[in-house]
Amino acid sequence: MQKINYKRATIITLSILTIIRLILSYFLGLDGGPAYYAMWSRHLELSYFDHPAMTAVLVKISTLIFGWNSFAIKFPGIILFLGISIIMYKSIKLFSDDERKAFYATILFNFTPWIASSFGIKAVNPDIPFLFFFILAFYYFLKLYKTGNSNYWYIIGIATALGFTSKYKMIFIYPALFLCITFIKSLRVQWKSPALYISAIIGLCGTIPTIIWNINNDFASFEYHLIQRQNEFAFRPLQYIRFLLNQILIMGIFIPIILFKNVYKQRLNTIGKICIFFTLPALLTFSFVSLFYGQPMQNWWASVYMILFVLYGIKKDINKYDSAILYFTSTISIIGTIFYTYPFGVRLKETTNFLDHHLFDMASNHLKTIINQKQKENKQIFIGTPRYRTTAMLNVNMPNQIIYSMDYRKGDQFQMWHNPQELLGKDIIYIAGGSQAKQTPEKLFNAKSITLIDKQTYEYNPWFKRTFYFYEIKNYGGLK
Repeated sequence: MQKINYKRATIITLSILTIIRLILSYFLGLDGGPAYYAMWSRHLELSYFDHPAMTAVLVKISTLIFGWNSFAIKFPGIILFLGISIIMYKSIKLFSDDERKAFYATILFNFTPWIASSFGIKAVNPDIPFLFFFILAFYYFLKLYKTGNSNYWYIIGIATALGFTSKYKMIFIYPALFLCITFIKSLRVQWKSPALYISAIIGLCGTIPTIIWNINNDFASFEYHLIQRQNEFAFRPLQYIRFLLNQILIMGIFIPIILFKNVYKQRLNTIGKICIFFTLPALLTFSFVSLFYGQPMQNWWASVYMILFVLYGIKKDINKYDSAILYFTSTISIIGTIFYTYPFGVRLKETTNFLDHHLFDMASNHLKTIINQKQKENKQIFIGTPRYRTTAMLNVNMPNQIIYSMDYRKGDQFQMWHNPQELLGKDIIYIAGGSQAKQTPEKLFNAKSITLIDKQTYEYNPWFKRTFYFYEIKNYGGLK
């Protein structure tokens, strides 16, 4: 029987997955998060309300090349996700001559349900560039450990700086490096290396754009992440249990079990310790946050899983159970992708948040018709929506139109661009649809009159439809 060339199999599989993702990116729309990040590129700034600016820069470059469309918006994320997979493979190969193990770990990472969905299909969020630069820094730290070449610190510093322009979670690399250099005997000599300190300074330079933006915007990002997003401080053990169960479900049930089981097995060897030290800061920080604060997020442990997949690939052997888990996880991801792309078999509520990317393009086209009609009547047009997700999903289909997110609160980048207070005393066309369709304007706003002027129901397929409501608000008087 001919031996499988696993390096070739990895190249072919990653190439096929990337091509499929690029094809899907052309045909699929953008849901609230990706649409929101895409709109950043229409308003380039040093940083933004909830994240740094790397995502906006990447989308801007891509759309300048390919035009304003879903393919161009998702292209940078898909390519960076491919880059993450390649660096993961190379990291494993540094300490393993077994191409089969590197293949299994890298492909399993690509097929893990939540990772495949958030990074492979949706493909537009600050986590993707952050994870790319985090694993890039991790890879060159592994090379530094293996070779003793301190010049790798400069690459680590540059990767850290770029990571800081992607997401605040890049800060975790500093305690990770501190733990590695302090507790791994062969690395302690690096404390004497000037390159280490230069690298640290280079990395911190990546925070400068975000700091400048926050100084100019009353430290809005810090207030949002540290105060607004957190409910009242309290001990919530049940919430932490729900967070853990959610992690197990989104990762395909078996994946967290085999990853953390492998951590226990590899805990005493040096590579195991390095990987553990690179995961501990995020793991402990977000475990604490989930236990005491509100709003646990699915992506908090993304960097943890990424590093643990590398450690999984360095393990001693791949057995029949690993193969079975790969086949099971791949099947779940394929079914999930088909469902996300073309919901079937279950009649879903039209307000479901999971499929908010569907049919907003048709609502946007109808809104254009209403705007054209109003302009013929020589009326000044103001457009409003319930919150930023609806704003983004409409705006991404009509990017030159000013659209106000009217549920005023600190925590909405659209409201920093277009303050709803500017609408006081104005007449507004207001659109509600998707998961926010039940937020009728009569419940939210003061106005002289609020009239439903149109209602459009669009059918995506026999199992899924969505209704959009178009209101005219006369003499808007603010929130109730």
